[in-house]
Amino acid sequence: MRLTQWTDYSLRVLMYCAATQGRDALPTVAEIALTHGISRSHLTKFFFMLAGHGWMSTFCVRGGGLRLVADPRTLTLGQIVRETEPDLNLVEISELA
Repeated sequence: MRLTQWTDYSLRVLMYCAATQGRDALPTVAEIALTHGISRSHLTKFFFMLAGHGWMSTFCVRGGGLRLVADPRTLTLGQIVRETEPDLNLVEISELA
């Protein structure tokens, strides 16, 4: 199975935010963009999609940033891929004779 860049970047954002939970400063779009070599404006699109699914939120106050609001222990790779892949056609497997 090949995943689109959309899903790849979405997973990177979610994993980065999950990995940085508990630190004093919230991660920012600029920080994640720099870490993964993705443009800030491009990465912002992914954040809004992830927020639309209820997985993330933003804090626009001084020192704000991105926060993973979904419990990372409840998010599954399958769920994220299904929500981020635009045309996920699975191949039906028939019984072998």
